[in-house]
Order: sequence, then structure tokens, then C-alpha cells
Amino acid sequence: MSKSFSRLALAVTSAVLMVGGATAGAVAAPAPAAQQQARTVQVPGEFGVTADAHFDKGTKICRNQALTSGNGRAVLRVQEDGNFVLYKDGRPVWQAPNAWPNGNCAVFQEDGNFVLYNAGGSPLWHSSTWNRGETLAVQDDGNVVIYNRNGAPVWATNTGD
Repeated sequence: MSKSFSRLALAVTSAVLMVGGATAGAVAAPAPAAQQQARTVQVPGEFGVTADAHFDKGTKICRNQALTSGNGRAVLRVQEDGNFVLYKDGRPVWQAPNAWPNGNCAVFQEDGNFVLYNAGGSPLWHSSTWNRGETLAVQDDGNVVIYNRNGAPVWATNTGD
């Protein structure tokens, strides 16, 4: 991925988070880049080619960090207040049950499970995708999906268009 694309993605993420955070009453501060870069996957869709962002096992985001779709439309964020929220077009459309106010870091683990932990390291929420999850996708259509190694979805927020 080119440096200019990474900078553009960070700028879009920051702008979307500022608008989304202000809309949802969250802290409107730019989020630092996630600890792992997204792989942008070109996918032919109904309205042309999309650029869904795919994240590998080991991806981790903590408070005030986010994972963003290729077009910036979907932002999955661990908020400053400890809530774990997916924003679509700047509006909250999904949140992890039991996250607020204790969510600290979300990890797409090596075992394929996506887990939100509190500051003490105890799990608050998980996707139940042990030994099945292979790739975490934040999609341009506003959906977050975990795919298995064959490309079949094994978990989703069900918030896509």
C-alpha cells in the first residue's frame, strides 16, 4: 500500500470520526491509526468497485482508535468512553453488548476470535469465531464481517446496505 494512500485513509478516518463522534455525542478527537495496516481488497459490487478493508489476525485497537472501510463510510471504534461502536455514514449502527463503559482494547486474535477486553484483561464481548475466523473486514457497505479461510462469513454486524 502506498504512503499517500495510507495518509489519505488516516485523514478520511479522522474526518469521519470527528463527524461521527460529534453526531453520537462521543469525544470528537482524531483516532490514531490502528496497530496494523488494512489490506484493501477490490470487490466488484452493484454500484461499481468497492475497496473493503481487510485486517489480519493480530489486529488490535484500543480506546480512541478505529478500523475504517476503504471508502471511509464505516468506522469500527473503541471510543474514549469505553463503548465499542460501528458508525456508518457518521451514525452509530451497532455496538458490542456489555462494552460501555469498560471497553479498553479489541483484538482479532490468532485463534480467529474477535474479543473486546477491559483494562484488566478480562473479556467483555466476543464474536464466537474461535478456530473459524480468518479475516476481519470493515466493508464499504457499512457491514463488519469475519470470514473463514474459504471466504464464507462466520460473523457479521448485519449493518450493510
